[in-house]
Amino acid sequence: MRRDRQHGRVTLADIAQHTGVSKVTVSYVLNDRETALVKISEGTRARVRAAATELGYHPNALARALTRCSTDTLTLVMQSPNVFRGGSGFMNELLHGVVEAVNRLSFDLMLHTKQVPDGDAETRALTDGRSDGCLLLRDRDDPLAASLAKATHPFVLLFARTCSAPGAWFVDTDNILGGRLAAKHLLTLGHRRILFIGGPDGSVAAQDRQLGFSAALTEAGVSPNAYGTVRMNYGGTGAGELAHLMNTVSPADRPTALFAWSDDVAVAAMETLRRECGFHVPGDVSVIGFDGTKAVGEQGCVPRLTSVRQPIDTIAGRAAELLIARVRGDTPTETQLIFAPELLVRDSCALRRD
Repeated sequence: MRRDRQHGRVTLADIAQHTGVSKVTVSYVLNDRETALVKISEGTRARVRAAATELGYHPNALARALTRCSTDTLTLVMQSPNVFRGGSGFMNELLHGVVEAVNRLSFDLMLHTKQVPDGDAETRALTDGRSDGCLLLRDRDDPLAASLAKATHPFVLLFARTCSAPGAWFVDTDNILGGRLAAKHLLTLGHRRILFIGGPDGSVAAQDRQLGFSAALTEAGVSPNAYGTVRMNYGGTGAGELAHLMNTVSPADRPTALFAWSDDVAVAAMETLRRECGFHVPGDVSVIGFDGTKAVGEQGCVPRLTSVRQPIDTIAGRAAELLIARVRGDTPTETQLIFAPELLVRDSCALRRD
């Protein structure tokens, strides 16, 4: 029997030789080409399928994709591999939502985390035929969306709504409302010295949450910028900045509450307050996060983190569904979705004592 010399795999020609039919007939049968199958007898179909099983034939996925002009695969495109640092609860729930959706709709998923400084090179890599479309988890003003739009490659923004491609499809949370919810909760508890811990400079989510937070404080007559800019990135990078502030500001001026732009950062902040500053949460400092992940819920951390919850897995799943619809040429009624966040009150915030 002749086999593919490079890979040692059984080919369509092998099955054709084994059954005494043409290679085209074998291809029609194994690819379920309905219009052609009506001209092929049931007996021939059965012989071809039995021979494929007997010989151990496995279809070449790349060849089939080229024939169909589709791979039934999506690519999840990250801004940076740093999002996987620290066992992120956000990433766990995002991946769960995407994977559930693509599996339900018979698609597969690839991750793109490679740092590509050349935008054109990145677009070429994402449009080389390995996947049918991209879920973009990217920073504000990132040029990739516009580049993909120019290349007519399907994409949907995930946890973002602003980009360089007007009219882009997206699924996001109302982050400004979420920031307001966090600020109002701390204000209700009597806090007036409140620090916002921001994220990366280009983070759409972090900036919008700060906008809502600052607006609510300003409306209450509280300065939202009393402590300048303090940032912590994925996995708690930048914790030294927080420790320095809390250890050098006098007790009369020190923040009594922190609002962190994400749950992962909030947990890292609580560790910093305990280990580097000797503060108790929430006795000395109240802390509130954003995401509402299960990782910081009932058994996730001590104390249980009060947080603004966004439905991460639902948002991720809906984005994947929209992208698959776009790949299939469908146009859903709603292509720009915004979910409302909600406040989850747990144990990490307390009434102001001074």
